[in-house]
Amino acid sequence: MVIPVVVMLDDRKLYKYATYLSKCSREAIDYGKCVGEKAGKVTHLACQQEFLLLLDCVEKQVKRYKRAKRIISIYRHNFNLEPPYQVLLDGTFAMAALQNKINLREQMPKYLNAEVDIRVTSCVLKELEELGSALYGALHICKQFDVESCPHKPVRTAVECIKHMARRMKRRATYFFATQDNELTEALKQIPGVPILFIKYNAILIDKPSEITIQEIEKPKDQLTEINELKKAIFGEDEKPRRKRKRPKGPNPLSVKKKKKKIQLTSIQPAAKTSRKRRRKKKTEREEQ
Repeated sequence: MVIPVVVMLDDRKLYKYATYLSKCSREAIDYGKCVGEKAGKVTHLACQQEFLLLLDCVEKQVKRYKRAKRIISIYRHNFNLEPPYQVLLDGTFAMAALQNKINLREQMPKYLNAEVDIRVTSCVLKELEELGSALYGALHICKQFDVESCPHKPVRTAVECIKHMARRMKRRATYFFATQDNELTEALKQIPGVPILFIKYNAILIDKPSEITIQEIEKPKDQLTEINELKKAIFGEDEKPRRKRKRPKGPNPLSVKKKKKKIQLTSIQPAAKTSRKRRRKKKTEREEQ
């Protein structure tokens, strides 16, 4: 008698599989229809083609999420990128999300595997308003998110605004930049430590680190900074500098040492003066004799 082995999966793994299958809804529906039609007369290798398509889709999703996890870990370990992540998007990304029917509030946290705060600058909103009804859908999506304050008065173009926000990051990744603009993407790749998101194949993807980012990572670091980063990676917090204790002024009352007596020069000086006068008197008396 063969006893079936039941493998119990934890909630985290089940959630991941549900996430993968949610991106393969079309293949899952096709496979379900095939199984439903042949439920009464199932044969060997029935619905094999539909099943292989579903399996291929799930494997692609697994690779996609693993790739994102690997790239994000590079930014986390080298540029101090920490969740909750802030995503700064432009109108082109919002338009691509609308065309591909991607719900950014749902899909972005799933893909980045963390809490996400999606933001948009006032310059991006102003540019979308000026472009008119052609980008009304993108404007409607952008208005759903919080506005990130930018110091541009008068208002700049979206490309210039986002490039300025990226240049403000110094050795610390603050934002994910979500864009479909090739010109803006190339400009962001010239700045080290800038993670870029884009939409392709009806899904959100993260761009691989640029060559300048890799060069910045491979730069030799001081031993002190390496030790501090290692401590932060192990303990999770920066070591706070120790404050010097203020010592009380004056002698320590608990000290065992004997106090040294100070010699008072004021009492000696008059005696020295009188002795000199006597010597002078004696000399004068001898000379007179």
